[in-house]
Parts: sequence; structure tokens; C-alpha cells
Amino acid sequence: MTALSIQRASLVNTIQEVASGYVGELMGKAAGTAHLKRLGIEEEMLSAERVDAVLKSLQSSLKVLVGDQTAQGAVAEVRRRIGVA
Repeated sequence: MTALSIQRASLVNTIQEVASGYVGELMGKAAGTAHLKRLGIEEEMLSAERVDAVLKSLQSSLKVLVGDQTAQGAVAEVRRRIGVA
């Protein structure tokens, strides 16, 4: 992953938008903040390492709900939208 700094709100919104398409609006909204909270991430600006940790957590959760390939695709879409494909 390249050097990156992304605003927390931007990552949360992108996760919500993408995840909602796979698991519905309510769960998509929850996914946006749940993974940050689970990992104890509170910063407003997130490093590449923090973003990667959040997306790995998201993929793991989505895998249970929608299957491995679909989860990979969803996380790839989040990465593309935030510029870390």
C-alpha cells in the first residue's frame, strides 16, 4: 500500500456506500463505523496501515455474510474509490 492519509469520515462514508449494496443500508451504515471501533481506531486522519487494517476487518466480516469472492470484490471497490487499488 502506498503512503496515504485519509480522513476517517471519507473512509466511513465509502464503506457505507459500498457495503450497503451487499448487505443492505442498515448493516452498511453499521459497517462504516464498527470496524474502526473494533480496532480501537479513533484518529481523524488514518494512515495506510490503519486503512488496511480496517479493510481486512471489513472483508472478514463480509466474507461470512456474502462469501469470499463477493467480499473481496466489495473491499476492492472501497480501495478503488479511496485511491488505494
